[in-house]
Amino acid sequence: MNATAKSGGALTRLLISERVVVPAIILNAMALIVLASVEEGSPVARAAMAVDYACVLFFVLEAALKVSVRSWAGYWASGWNRFDLTIIVLSAPALLTPVVDLHELSVLLVLRLGRLFRLFRLLRFIPNRDHLVAGVCRSLKASVGIVLGLMLLNLILALGATFLFGRFAPEHFGNPALSLYSLFRVFTLEGWYEFPDLLAARAAHPLWAVLARLYFLGSVLAGGVVGLSLANAVFVDEMMMDNNSDLEKKVDALQEEIRSLKTLLIAESARAATPPARGDLDERRARVGGKAAAE
Repeated sequence: MNATAKSGGALTRLLISERVVVPAIILNAMALIVLASVEEGSPVARAAMAVDYACVLFFVLEAALKVSVRSWAGYWASGWNRFDLTIIVLSAPALLTPVVDLHELSVLLVLRLGRLFRLFRLLRFIPNRDHLVAGVCRSLKASVGIVLGLMLLNLILALGATFLFGRFAPEHFGNPALSLYSLFRVFTLEGWYEFPDLLAARAAHPLWAVLARLYFLGSVLAGGVVGLSLANAVFVDEMMMDNNSDLEKKVDALQEEIRSLKTLLIAESARAATPPARGDLDERRARVGGKAAAE
């Protein structure tokens, strides 16, 4: 009985381990890729659907086994488990595929690709991963102000472009939403020169062409060159902060040791320069005289 229980526990731990779950996630992703690539109803599509169906059943079994092993409270305490369970629930309609036509709900199959985020657990094999994650988090926090500033600059320039150029190029600047996207393209330097050329070709007066070129040239310099370069510099600087912090600590410790040595040297110099007191001279002479008499 004990041997059976031990073997059952070992099998349960194996089924919920990353050694089995990760390959199942990858297999499910491959099946979804095949389903999206081949003709519906073909033998390959039916085989991929069977694999997908088996993966869904396995994910449901995995969740049930984890709850039985760790209890519901222990299972729900993990953010990854909550994410997995959400994806499983959203994918549950696929289990009705053999009896119900779920073609209209086939988009739900794609949601299981979200389980691939669990592959980020493999980051634990990267050396110094804690420093890497801490550096990324610190860089993101430090970049919040710059990102908000770029968003505000994008909004201001987008509104300006809507008022100035909306009637000339409504497909790009017809409303603030389109202008936001177009100015974002300008910030990324992706085909920014196409906008002033298009406006120059459609404008009724040559001054509009000059204004458009100056407007987008300033936008590129402000958002694309200065803004993104500043954001990149802050991000990289914060990523390197761990190394800089270690060097600063070592330099501080060295400076503290130097101060301590200077203090000791000053104290010794002061002690050597101070003449001995009268009582100390008499005591030394008495000791010397006593030694001479003993000899």
